[in-house]
Order: sequence, then structure tokens, then C-alpha cells
Amino acid sequence: MGRSTFSGSLLSRFRALFKSADFDASTFTPERIAARIQLPFAGLEVPPLTISWKKNLYFQHLYELPRGALSGPVQEDKAAAHALLAKLVNKDIDTETIVDLRDVYGLTEPLAELTGMQDLETLAASKECRHIRIISYRDFEKTITQAIPLFLSDEPIYLRQASWLGESLFWSGEQHSYEFACAVVYARRRGLELPKRTHICRYSLNINTLQTVKQTYHMLIMPEQAWSDREFMAILLHSGCPYARLALNKAPAPLEVLLLPKNQATADTLGKGLLMAGAQDACEILLQLALH
Repeated sequence: MGRSTFSGSLLSRFRALFKSADFDASTFTPERIAARIQLPFAGLEVPPLTISWKKNLYFQHLYELPRGALSGPVQEDKAAAHALLAKLVNKDIDTETIVDLRDVYGLTEPLAELTGMQDLETLAASKECRHIRIISYRDFEKTITQAIPLFLSDEPIYLRQASWLGESLFWSGEQHSYEFACAVVYARRRGLELPKRTHICRYSLNINTLQTVKQTYHMLIMPEQAWSDREFMAILLHSGCPYARLALNKAPAPLEVLLLPKNQATADTLGKGLLMAGAQDACEILLQLALH
């Protein structure tokens, strides 16, 4: 069977909508493309680390990436990109580590009030935690067992860590985050050791896959305006370039990349032209994060 594409009539409508009167395939060179593309390109913004798991750089969704996560007109092009990108993030479960809970940095429960907070002390001193009073060890024990009912048993504590966020550990509890934070802060202040057996879910960027992607694709960070830009869409559609799109970073600011296969001449030319126009190479940035 041939390559599955948009229907001819639908593709024709797109081409008509974004048609550029002076588009000429003979001028399809990186230099000409760069001269025509005027887009507000930007790189990957690395926000300050916060105690909110989902408000930091968020590549966890790339682990076992769903097939439907990529968009583009041709199924085979998306499938080829997906085969690589689904291996971009590794996930390992560490069951061998004993962690003092005083070393836990942040929380995974999605609470809006965590935005911008950089330590549990700030949360414990906030209005959200005013109802929690820990004066004595008995108060502490009551509070920590609210957050972790089996705290006094040998049951493991579940944590998360992502290599692009350094060594910071995040508690995986989805409720009673205020109680957990207040108990940990109390233990820090009182010098109470809290060693616990843990299951740590560790995410990491796969350096080998990143290097393969870099050899195989232009993986370019694209501004949202690109998909309504007359010049860019005219070049993309009239060239017939194979491509795929992917939401690379889901939080705190969504980030999309355009994947252009380097083994296809027009796609390679477009990729080089976009780089000359100012597009940032996402693979280079991810490799720096992985190696760091």
C-alpha cells in the first residue's frame, strides 16, 4: 500500500490557503528559505526549580510516548519519528535506597499554590498550612501518619526524580501534601532522622537515543505562530516535505518541535534553512541537559 496522506481535495485546500504567489521550487535552498522566514524563534526556557513536580521542566510524558502524540499529514512519517522518540526517556525503579525524608525536596500533588515555591519551609509557613500545628513529637507523629498512614511500618515510601531536575526527590503522594511538608520541616528543625525504605521512580534522558535522533532528524523548536505564518506554511506544504510535530515539554510552558528527516533532501534543506533563520536545535539542548 502507498503512503497514507490527507485526501487530495483537503491538501489542495491547505495549499491554496497558504499559497505564496512567488514560490518557486528552484529557489529551495537553505539561504533562500532563511531569507523568507521571519518567525520569533526561541530556545528552551529552563525555569527555576520549584517544589511542584509538574511546574518544572516536564519531559516525563515522553516515556512510552503514545502513537497519537505526534501530528502530521502522513502516518508513515509519524510512525518513523515515533519509533525513535518513544525511547527518548528512560524510567527505572530504584528499590534499594534508604532515604531520610528530610532530604525530600518537593511534591507531586498538583497544587496551584506551590507555583514559585522553592522549599518546603515556604509552604509550611503559608496560609494553606496554618491549620496544622506541630508542637510536640506526638503532634508530629499524628501529622506524618495523616500524610503517610503506614509511616511507622516497613512499607516503602514512593518518590520521583528526573535527571534534568538534578538530584531533587519529590514525594509521590497525591493528597495530604500540607501535612507531609509540615512534618518534614518540623523534623528538619528538630534534627529528627526519618530514614525510610523507598521506591524511587527515576526518569532520565536517553543519550544514545538523542544522538541517533540528532543524526536522523532536524528537531527544531517552533513558535506557535509558525502554523499560521503564510511564508512558512507555503514552503512547508509546497515542498511536500515529510515532517512530524511533537509537544516536547508540557509544563510550565508548552513547547513544540518540528521533526524533519535528514535523509530526505527537501526536508534536510528546510531544516538547514530554518536553522539559518534562527530555529533552535532541540536535540542539542536535550543533550546538554542529559550530559549535565
